[in-house]
Amino acid sequence: NAAIEIQSSISDENENLAPLQQCSFRIGINIGDIIVDENGDVFGDGVNIAARLEPLASSGGIVVSDALRSQLWNKVGVDFQPLGRQQLKNIIEGIDVFLVVDKESTAIIPNMEDAVDQESKDRPVLAILPFDNMSADPDQEYLGAGITEDLIASLANVEQISVVSRNSAFALKDRAVSASDIRQELGAEYFVTGSLRRSGNRIRVTAQLTNAASDTQIWSARYDRELEDLFEVQDEITLTIATELQVELTDGEQAKLRYTTTDNIPAWMAFTRGISHFRNVNAESYRLARQNFETALEADPASAQIHAMLACTHAIEGRFFWCGDQDTSLQLAKELAEKALSIDSENADAWGALGYRHMCRNESDQSVQAYKRAVELAPGHADLHALYALALTFAEQPEEAIQQMMVAMRLNPLDPGWYCGVLGHAYRYAGKYDEALNILQDYNRQNSGFGLVDIVLTYADMGDKKAAASYAKKLIEARPEFSVAAWEKTQNCLDSRRLEKDRQALLESNLPA
Repeated sequence: NAAIEIQSSISDENENLAPLQQCSFRIGINIGDIIVDENGDVFGDGVNIAARLEPLASSGGIVVSDALRSQLWNKVGVDFQPLGRQQLKNIIEGIDVFLVVDKESTAIIPNMEDAVDQESKDRPVLAILPFDNMSADPDQEYLGAGITEDLIASLANVEQISVVSRNSAFALKDRAVSASDIRQELGAEYFVTGSLRRSGNRIRVTAQLTNAASDTQIWSARYDRELEDLFEVQDEITLTIATELQVELTDGEQAKLRYTTTDNIPAWMAFTRGISHFRNVNAESYRLARQNFETALEADPASAQIHAMLACTHAIEGRFFWCGDQDTSLQLAKELAEKALSIDSENADAWGALGYRHMCRNESDQSVQAYKRAVELAPGHADLHALYALALTFAEQPEEAIQQMMVAMRLNPLDPGWYCGVLGHAYRYAGKYDEALNILQDYNRQNSGFGLVDIVLTYADMGDKKAAASYAKKLIEARPEFSVAAWEKTQNCLDSRRLEKDRQALLESNLPA
């Protein structure tokens, strides 16, 4: 009853507000056993299932587990519309899920269809899964990943198709998944699978397009070509997929379908190898990514995308001091990003690199503006939305940051753990401490040792010094190398008073200076 009243009240309030001023929430409800720890935090499947149910609701809607529905049957003035058995993230058994609908009208508690505009409903949702490496050499893994990246990038340019983000698609790599799994976890109506085998300068590429609902193959093909013909193979696959999905392409979209990072095979191979390292965020991986991007740039100095990704690498290395000299890295990031934009002024990753570089220099306004331009150019790029949120948080615009993180998580349903860190960071800056703790503790459960700094600071902000000290102890156990001084170097706060307050809170929680 409380959930129904909340959603009804918000719906009434929204009627008097402009669209950009309106708020809407999804609610997931479950009943089950919980565990309460010494700090009052609540854990267990009872909590986890509710958290996983929430994204399944429509905007303004409510979904419940079968465990709850069975106890409320005929006891509340609503009906329960079955949504089928759902496989929820990190929950072993499938859960029967129900949508709460009003008995007389669905106006107060909208069903799932009400939350999707007609334009979105008319667009098929396509997932392109990582191509398998069928070569004897495991080092050829990056070739299949490179083809997948290019197919995602090119098909994402077609407005009539919704393409699942790269991160979500790659989260299924090396998992035995069914068509039903792909449909449920990625929300995809169609999916592409494939493989690649290389022998010397010969390659064999296979590709299949499958209907996820019926698990029937729509199209398949095998290409036996010279390595130098790889781009032609990619072009043919993308055009065929678009045709099979009955998409009518404009001339401009056909040109974008033929997008590749470079038309130089050695450059492309070095670039894709660099991308494979870039996805692993640590000092050694970024050193290898940088070396491969530099090799790619030598082979094709006219590629905007290679310049852009090398700029991103230098910017991130600079922020975390994974380089010999931070000033040099950040200056190189700026120069490379500007070079990329001189080649292609609409390269979103170049704008993102500039945004990151400005953030590292505490140039908050410039950082926010650069990221704003990046997401305008690539509205389906989940990571850019997430980094835009980080820049907004440091610029003391946490409410806008939270909105951007919601976009990122919607675009990337199987989001990487660091999304939770950015969202928790934004919640804390916004003074939404309960929300911050929930998301940060989830982050730490998924990625042990991460999110703990912000948990300490959140408890400190709440005045709970005992809990802050308890989590500070857990932080040192997980990351014995942690120091307040090293942490402070990565915090690009617009408000120096906030940074000083946070620094003192960490020291008072017995963390090493």
